[in-house]
Amino acid sequence: MCEGKGYWNRLKAEWYRRGLDYSTLPEVALSFILPRTEDSKTFLDVGSGCGTLSLPLARAGKKVTALDPSKAMIEILERDARDAGLKVNTIIAPWNEASLKPHDAIICANVPQLLKEPRKFIEEAVPLAKKAVFLIENADPKADKFYYRELYPLLFGKPFGERTDYIKTYNTLHDMSIFANVEIIDYDFDQPFIDIDEAVSFWKEYIGIVTEEHDGKLRGFLEKKLVKKKGMLFAKFHKKSAITWWRKEK
Repeated sequence: MCEGKGYWNRLKAEWYRRGLDYSTLPEVALSFILPRTEDSKTFLDVGSGCGTLSLPLARAGKKVTALDPSKAMIEILERDARDAGLKVNTIIAPWNEASLKPHDAIICANVPQLLKEPRKFIEEAVPLAKKAVFLIENADPKADKFYYRELYPLLFGKPFGERTDYIKTYNTLHDMSIFANVEIIDYDFDQPFIDIDEAVSFWKEYIGIVTEEHDGKLRGFLEKKLVKKKGMLFAKFHKKSAITWWRKEK
């Protein structure tokens, strides 16, 4: 869930956490992972974010180490763990700066920066996984993100480019003689907003707009796009990801 060290400021982290209340990713991903890790007691969640998978894993009785470079994300995870009476070991550090012990299973979910050039991460991660590795990535290079495929032409007069997906990782694994399994999953992630002003602020923050020149077009687009429900506005997203996974040979 993490991006770069400075990507997740407090504002973005809290928005992401609020969206988790309307996400089916934890349920869908763990319904696949847990039956395949019944013999695994310890999990390392790389790029844990605010606990999307770490907290459900802890709730399932696993001993979890959550690693993320974002202080804001880890503080939210720790807050939610306390509120739920769960124990999660947290580490605030980038992957390449952390001192880590081996765990039974490693999970790396939605951390495109680490898998942009996957061989280096895989070579470093494999020795730390005693039994299994699970990598969750986008499964469609033409997939949308926050309506960018409509917004980029509207606001900037240019198309939103293709996104990275799991194929590069899978091919790299194959070249490394790691013959992984792939499971395609679908899940919902609906982002709630208090009002249209907050929604405009959300998109400006994520796109990186600091001026007001696009506010009118952005507001008009979102007023038509967002769904009103129970006194709030929702951006409804349906996502497709690949779980690339393998068990280590004994």
